[in-house]
Amino acid sequence: MRRETALLIGFLFITIGTAAGLWYMAMPNFRPLSFPTMQSGTIAVGPMRRERTLTAAQVKTLNDWLQAHTKGWGPLGQTPPSSGDAVMEMQVAPDGKQASGPAVPYRITLWTGISAADWNNTVFVEERPGAVIRFHHYKDKDFDALRDLVNQYDYARSAFP
Repeated sequence: MRRETALLIGFLFITIGTAAGLWYMAMPNFRPLSFPTMQSGTIAVGPMRRERTLTAAQVKTLNDWLQAHTKGWGPLGQTPPSSGDAVMEMQVAPDGKQASGPAVPYRITLWTGISAADWNNTVFVEERPGAVIRFHHYKDKDFDALRDLVNQYDYARSAFP
């Protein structure tokens, strides 16, 4: 085998091997998420975190929305500027995919306001404390169902910074 041929084969092996390794590590981020069925939960809204219990209709709306939006969720790669505009602590239904044992809250954080415009219409999902946080940014029409959950009751809103 000539020297040039060996160098070409080595270069192709390194190039293709590196690309294959990167794709192997990245593929889990391209799979759709499967959300468990939520049974009940609370939502804390606004800067004062005014908390209220979600009704059965609101939980159904959230479940329907989650089942319709399973694609495009990526891992959180940077720290958001604050803790979001609304935080939902949800309890997974017994037939959900949550491990047995004490109920661990499924946290969903929504960014609806103007505090950081780059994060508006963004949803963060945390399966359990310490798990990888997944997020997705939505257009207004896709995010409206979640915005309605937040805006059903009046709460103090902050002004422009």
